[in-house]
Amino acid sequence: MDDFYSLLGIEPDASVDDIRGAYRNRKDGLDSASEAGRADAVKLNKAWNVLSDPYQRGRYDEQRVSAAESGELGSDADGDDARSSNGSGSKRLPATAGNSRQTRQQAAREARQARMKKPTITPPAGTHFPATKDRIIAMVIDLLVLIVLVSGSQVAAQVVAKSQKPAVVKQVDDLNAKITAENKLKSDADKRVSADKKANNTTAQATDQKTSDDLKTQITSLTKQRDDAAAKLNPYFIGGIAIAFLLGFLYLAIPSALTGRTLGKRLRHLKALREDGSALGWRGAVVRFGLIVLVTFVLYFVLQQIAAVIVLFGVTAWMRNPNMQGMHDRFAHTIVVSDDAEN
Repeated sequence: MDDFYSLLGIEPDASVDDIRGAYRNRKDGLDSASEAGRADAVKLNKAWNVLSDPYQRGRYDEQRVSAAESGELGSDADGDDARSSNGSGSKRLPATAGNSRQTRQQAAREARQARMKKPTITPPAGTHFPATKDRIIAMVIDLLVLIVLVSGSQVAAQVVAKSQKPAVVKQVDDLNAKITAENKLKSDADKRVSADKKANNTTAQATDQKTSDDLKTQITSLTKQRDDAAAKLNPYFIGGIAIAFLLGFLYLAIPSALTGRTLGKRLRHLKALREDGSALGWRGAVVRFGLIVLVTFVLYFVLQQIAAVIVLFGVTAWMRNPNMQGMHDRFAHTIVVSDDAEN
């Protein structure tokens, strides 16, 4: 695999302007009349096309890391050694046994750095940005706690609904049982219709099709009755959902306001701070976690469980941010750091 950065004589984190300047300088120095010069021009054009496009460059950097680790990354020389004395074009310099491993490791490190910009925020003294693994583990622990809170609130809502509206709950359960039984009968009727078609038995097919259609009508009627009855229980379940979100918010915000740590962060030696390194405090905790809870709560009534997936994507945006900030961190101007010297 060609090393476009070495070919242009630039660093893997070079800006587009630097890439453009290096490309023009290299191309101006080519002997376009020679076959070698034309071949080099083709390579330079390819390097420019890839590195000037953010999407292609990102994919190329990933492939470059793999090629470097497997020893398949080409070492097109740059600088004064990249050209022969007569300007006939670049030559590939063979890697020696002594430096090939170091070259691959260095190329891999440079490619990783190129994919992520340098942080613009400096963690306070005695802290540093946490390892990805530690932050993921902390998130998983907190998610498990939130799942327990939500599940418990839903169970509690069912208990309250059953105690306050026992007749309605029994009606819904009975209708659900009838719908299940009718669906089974309809499925059997549909199988008989298929068998009748294969046997070319038109009389039996008509009878079984009528049975299937009648069952479908009954199922539709029973479903409407069930939904109408279940609507009377909605206040209890909506209240349960609201309580679950409130408990989740309190679980996240209160310990964060006091110590900067939820249970997950405490176990992994992580802490949430303001961007300036000061303590999160009540305002920071409310803004940071209030955004998460509010957006999830609103989206839940439109998208149900998909809402959690959307919010989780925004929260985990820290994996793609040089300051390891999720969307909620950027909104609240907060960071997560580690104070564990062993991380």
